[in-house]
Amino acid sequence: MNNVMMPKIAGLVEEMTGLRFRNKRASAFGSHGWSGGAVDRLSTRLQDAGFEMSLSLKAKWRPDLDALELCRQHGRDIARQWALAPLPETTQKTAPVEETTTCAAADLGPKMQCSVCQWIYDPALGEPLQDVAPGTPWSDVPDNFLCPECSLGKDVFDVLATEAK
Repeated sequence: MNNVMMPKIAGLVEEMTGLRFRNKRASAFGSHGWSGGAVDRLSTRLQDAGFEMSLSLKAKWRPDLDALELCRQHGRDIARQWALAPLPETTQKTAPVEETTTCAAADLGPKMQCSVCQWIYDPALGEPLQDVAPGTPWSDVPDNFLCPECSLGKDVFDVLATEAK
């Protein structure tokens, strides 16, 4: 459609761009008339959203049986490529050491709970996937922090209520 993405696709990609994807893969494909620019734009936008991109595939005009077979083969090739790609290295997670004194935990401030999904941020543990080091109080957590479960921002977090003793 005039060298641009279809409006529904453009809206979806716009929403996805705000999310910060990690360790996700994507590939753009589509059929086109004269220029084929929409597939390139889609590929660029997916890359901007944080996807690891594979080669894009373009077919001219209305795909015939040969073009559809190329699409199927392209899908198989990508699946094989992704399946055989080495997994990212993971570090051994050690069990968190329990604080024996409540004084040290109190210095870090309260635990915070996401009001949407109930995920709990513990300052003693931090959030390593978002480069928030253990021992980081909530006030020092960056404003661009997103809940690891529901991907909403800091403004949906409340102080975790503690039981009365």
